[in-house]
Amino acid sequence: MKREPKAWYSARTFYRWLTWKNRPYEERVVLFRARSLDEAVELAERESAAYAAESGFEVLDMVQAYRISEGDEEMGAGTEVFSVLHALDLSADEFLDRYDSGPAHTQSSE
Repeated sequence: MKREPKAWYSARTFYRWLTWKNRPYEERVVLFRARSLDEAVELAERESAAYAAESGFEVLDMVQAYRISEGDEEMGAGTEVFSVLHALDLSADEFLDRYDSGPAHTQSSE
């Protein structure tokens, strides 16, 4: 039986910070090598649980995965790592208002 080659996938996971004022929500996009979308989701769920456990976060029950490559293609500047379409009957301003969550807290990984 021929095994599928591993491709690059990104997975978007969601959390609730339990120890920070106002208990903000966090979205993360993390890269994985997997042979299928299902395997990528499984890897993301495991990584997500470990990330939340070490930080005291609540894991929210949703993973969105996205296949980035067909195999070993090189990734670099400009590589699309995640995309989602929203089929909503909203004007552009209404859409942006709906997804603007207020002041964002960002952090460098350096």
